[in-house]
Amino acid sequence: MRYSFKAKDRSLPLYVDSIGYKWRQENVSRPKGYNYVHWLQTYSGTGIVNIEGRTIELKENQGILINQDIPHSYHSKNGSWITDYFSFGGLLISEITKVLGFQDYLYIESPEDKLKDFIEVHHKEFKENNRLDIYESSTLVYEFMLLIKKYCVVNPHNYQMNKKIIDPILQLIRDSYQQDLTNNDFVKLTNYSLQYILEAFRTNYGSSPHQILIDYRIKKAKELLLNEPDLSIDEIGREVGFNTNSYFISMFKRGEKVTPGKFRGLYK
Repeated sequence: MRYSFKAKDRSLPLYVDSIGYKWRQENVSRPKGYNYVHWLQTYSGTGIVNIEGRTIELKENQGILINQDIPHSYHSKNGSWITDYFSFGGLLISEITKVLGFQDYLYIESPEDKLKDFIEVHHKEFKENNRLDIYESSTLVYEFMLLIKKYCVVNPHNYQMNKKIIDPILQLIRDSYQQDLTNNDFVKLTNYSLQYILEAFRTNYGSSPHQILIDYRIKKAKELLLNEPDLSIDEIGREVGFNTNSYFISMFKRGEKVTPGKFRGLYK
């Protein structure tokens, strides 16, 4: 069951948008992100979340907090996927998330009991009272954000790994994928050893920064192949950061199972 709160005082610093409990989750694709910050948590089954080049399996009780306007999609891994969710916004939501240190998204593998049970407890309150005072909603959102902050403080290793290593490297890839990025650039950016960086990405992504860079270039190449018909295959490869046409074609075919030319032909 879900509750959507259409009556919102948008002058409030924080307010609730919606809350769902034991929701039979449909497939969602948001290439431009969502208007609200939202927490998605698996009640049963397993979901697949795709966000910023990362694929996350969201298993029972695990959750992900996604910031406003961050492109993402999610779907069931196999069969039924039941979720809980909580979405919220507010006049000061951007400032508050920054102060709390929350950036694009935060995956939480083992939430504490208060965070794990947050939606169930408050959904029950809504059901019993059949209403939520819009002026109490700021307190509710702030309570939730403090639980997120507490998780980050209690689990500093995971949080700091994302903040100091993974997030900066992903941002560099998004901003500078056309340049000739190497592992040395990642080391200089973070001031961590290459071995530690590779281990961080292997733990969180099952991949390496270099492979994520290749995947991101292929994604951008696909966009150009479909939207810029006058550009040659060689021009597109160089535009997205591949030094040679043969390397571009090889990497594209390895990832997409077809050459760039055949991929373009599929959509003519």
